[in-house]
Amino acid sequence: MTALAEPDYFDVHDEDYRTELDSRYEEGFGRGPELDDDYGNGYDELDKLFDGLFDDEDDFDAPAKAEKKTPAKKDAPKATSLKAATPKKASSTSLPKASPVITRRVVPAAAPAVEPAAVVEPGLVVETPTVAAVEPAAVEPAAVEPASSEAAPAEQSVTPGVPDSPFFAPHIAAVNQHVEFLRKLRPGFEVPYVDPMHSVEDCRIVTLFSNTSEASPRGVVWAGDDAAATRLLGLQFQLGLRPEWMMPWNTHPWFTPGEANGKLTPEQVAAGLKPLIAFLKLVPRASAIVAHGTEANRLAQMLLKTDNQLIWRRGLKVYKARSLHGRAFAGSKERQTEWLIEMGRSYADAMARAGLQTGRR
Repeated sequence: MTALAEPDYFDVHDEDYRTELDSRYEEGFGRGPELDDDYGNGYDELDKLFDGLFDDEDDFDAPAKAEKKTPAKKDAPKATSLKAATPKKASSTSLPKASPVITRRVVPAAAPAVEPAAVVEPGLVVETPTVAAVEPAAVEPAAVEPASSEAAPAEQSVTPGVPDSPFFAPHIAAVNQHVEFLRKLRPGFEVPYVDPMHSVEDCRIVTLFSNTSEASPRGVVWAGDDAAATRLLGLQFQLGLRPEWMMPWNTHPWFTPGEANGKLTPEQVAAGLKPLIAFLKLVPRASAIVAHGTEANRLAQMLLKTDNQLIWRRGLKVYKARSLHGRAFAGSKERQTEWLIEMGRSYADAMARAGLQTGRR
């Protein structure tokens, strides 16, 4: 730092700095021309090339114009004469010629163009009333009015038809109203109705299904599929068990539309306890539950562990039975016959408790 501060430092190292700079220049770009030798000659040639190019414009080279007085005097009057002549010519020639030509040509051309157009329009007015007459002739609003009047009575006939359906007949209405209530609890889920062939007053036995399959396409509680429903109907026929003496119900009343419930979780089984208790209150003469499947048996055992009075007042009894559909009933014909005989014994005992006679009539 002290060496850099001395005044003679750059004088001593000036030659070294220049030689280094020259060497770097030659390596990268090649050696350039020496401007010191031909500086004066080159400047004179450039001065000749550019001499006179900027005389007509602004004072680019003021001292040069001062030395050359004669060309400046010749150019000056030309410039002044041009400046003086241009405004006069523009003012005298453009104004009087342009204005009369524009006004005279536009006015007559517009007048005849408007007159024939005005004449043609009233002539076409005769045709316009025909078009106007066609528009009201289209009886679209008149056609809409009777259509709306026809739709109104159709809607009125549909709305009162809901309570008049067989699912809401007096002998089964209380149970299916309970189904409607369960549907409102879980919107988007499906709860099947109870078939109108059953009866609230005559019900003695509750058939509880483990509804692990899909809901019935008929929208009613069933055994799980067509084969299971056929087995149950055959069993009822052999025992003489009338449909009004029994009533089906599902362990988990809710279905996802178009999907099977599958194996029910403990939470789903527990969720069906309160709907089952409310259902049993609607069938006051029922005294037995035949639980088909593991899930149905679990729910029935949960019911027996509650402190509800209807259990001991009715002497409610639970019968454990095999599921009627799926793998639970997959076996040989001999095995299926044995399973049906066991189910028949459970239903026969439940009928005897309720005072119902068995046998075909």
